This record gives sequence, structure tokens and C-alpha cells, in this order.
Amino acid sequence: MISLTQPAQGLGIGSAVGITYVPGVSLLSHYFHRRRALAMGIAVSGSGLGGAVHSIILNKLFHGPVGFHNGVRASAGMVGGLLIIAILLMKPRLPPISRKHGSTLQDLRKFLRDPPYVIMVFGTVVVFAGLYFPIFFLQLNAIKNGISQSLAFYTLVILNASSAVGRIVPNLLVYRIGVFNLMIPSVVISGALVFVILALKDTAGTIVFAILYGFFSGACDQNVYDDLDTQGLGGLVGTPIAGALLSKDFIWWRPSLFSAISVLIGALCFSTTRAIVARRKGTSWL
Repeated sequence: MISLTQPAQGLGIGSAVGITYVPGVSLLSHYFHRRRALAMGIAVSGSGLGGAVHSIILNKLFHGPVGFHNGVRASAGMVGGLLIIAILLMKPRLPPISRKHGSTLQDLRKFLRDPPYVIMVFGTVVVFAGLYFPIFFLQLNAIKNGISQSLAFYTLVILNASSAVGRIVPNLLVYRIGVFNLMIPSVVISGALVFVILALKDTAGTIVFAILYGFFSGACDQNVYDDLDTQGLGGLVGTPIAGALLSKDFIWWRPSLFSAISVLIGALCFSTTRAIVARRKGTSWL
């Protein structure tokens, strides 16, 4: 589709990812109970690992003898082959939920009568409106700071690889300290790290930032939310806003401020939800 029109390709890939990602990850919950968070964390770590490996492959193909067009075709073949394997391996264990006694409107009314969940969903949208700014613009920031383009490219590889680790390791602690107790510090640290991008001036600082932000943003992005589609909504509006704030003059403090505040507001929402639920259940281990 890239060879035809980029808008159509963007619409197609975005829709396809949403359609396959959410059900694909949800299927795992059919097979795990005690270690569900860890299993789903390992599954979604593939996006970080794929982001690291696939970007290297594409870079070598595009700038090698294969060229752009054949490189795109090779990428499509690899992705298609992996998807076929995934589809053949996936099978639901539980029957579909019956809709005989409910409707979408009834679900919406029930949703609106649950304040902690509403706050949680809003916080998720806000977090992901700011979380992706460093991921999309770290390479550009590195180049603007005088880092070579080849090394700047590998900052994203490092960030994605660290993200894969961040999606797995924190889930080992979920059962000991609770999802909220793990997630809220990760979100707060990610928000604080967004400000750090303003202080990056050299290669060492950029690489350290890529490692730290990849890990903690991966911990935020792991599958600990019930409504995965809200992540896409936040990313849909947040990254274009950050790009517009950056402008052609590269005013870095404006998108950094917007993104950091968004993430920290989300952390406040999660903390509020945790406080309400903890009061209801009479425990702080959430």
C-alpha cells in the first residue's frame, strides 16, 4: 500500500494493528490466571523487540543493494509470515460472551456509574498522549545535538530493546506489590524523564536516556489495562500535538512540557483510582 498512497497505508495498518493486537493479547488471558500479567507482559514485549530488530533490518535493506521498494516487500513478507504462524497458534479456550441480556448502551451506563474505572480510562488516554513523544522524536533530538545519523538511529534500537525488558521484568513483581503500586511509580518516572530530554547534549546522555526511558515507558505500556484501545486514542492525538508544538523551529521545551504534564496527570488519575479502590477493599496491596 505504500507504493499507492501513504494515507491509505496509514489507515490500513492502523486498523489492522488494532483489530489483531487487542484480541491477540486478550486470548492469553484464557490460559493464565496466577501468572497472567507475566504471560501478557512477555507477549507484548514482542513489540519492543520487533521495534529493535525490524528497524535494523529495514535500515540495512533500504540503504543496501535491495533498495526501498524491495525492502518494503521483504518486510511485508516477513510480517505476513509471522502473522500466519500467530494465527495458526492462537485458539480461544473460553466461549464468546453472550449479548442476549445486554447491549453497548447498557455497558456504557454501567461504565459511567463506576467513577474509579472512568478516571482510570481517562488517565490511560492522557498518559499515552504524552508517552510517545520521546519515542518518536529522540532520533531527531540526537541529530540536532550533533550526534551522527547512524548512531542516532541506534538510540531508537536501544530504546526499543530496553522497552522489551521493561514489559517483562516489572511483571515479576506484580504479584508481590500489586499492579497499581508498580504502575504508578513507572508512570511518574516516565513523566519526569520526559523533562530530561531537554538536558540531552551528548552521546552518553542520550544512550542512558534511551535505556531508562525505554524501560519505564515499557513498564507503563505493558498490558495492565483492561481497555487496550484507549492507548491508541491517546497516541492518536498526542504525537501530532507534540509535533505541532515542536514546529519547524525545533522549540523542544514546548512538546516536552506538554508530554510530561500529560503523563503526570495520568499518574494522578491512577493514584486517585488506587485510593478509591483501596478504600473500598480495605487494602493497600493493589
